[in-house]
Amino acid sequence: CHPFHNKFGGRWVLVVGPLRALSSTLVWEATGMHLLNPVLLCIMLHLSVGDTWNTVNNVERRLGAAVPGVACVLASACFAATQFYSVSEKAGSLLGLTAVWITVAGLLIADTWRINAAEAGSKWEGEPLFPVKGEVATRFWFEK
Repeated sequence: CHPFHNKFGGRWVLVVGPLRALSSTLVWEATGMHLLNPVLLCIMLHLSVGDTWNTVNNVERRLGAAVPGVACVLASACFAATQFYSVSEKAGSLLGLTAVWITVAGLLIADTWRINAAEAGSKWEGEPLFPVKGEVATRFWFEK
């Protein structure tokens, strides 16, 4: 585990959540106040990619696969921010700030993988940077 992970998580909810909500509200208002909007669907794509990455990183604890996964989260955030910017410059700029936060998260994820791989002997040992079938099995709360 990386030493900064404990301090990073709580601030994520306090910073990124409000930025996403405010920027989405600005887009919603600028596009006629309806939710079935291609621009707003971009944030849904970003949230879906982020939730998938969250499961890989925090539930399944796949340190290797989490590295390219967080790059996908960053790419989806940048895509959503550019789409938001096309509708509202303010909304795009606010959502774009989350890309800075995700970049920092990505650096922490990559460094966590590097530190744990180094403990295995060298920086290229340990978990691979791609998903592999392993011992971890994802279970839902309703499964026994």
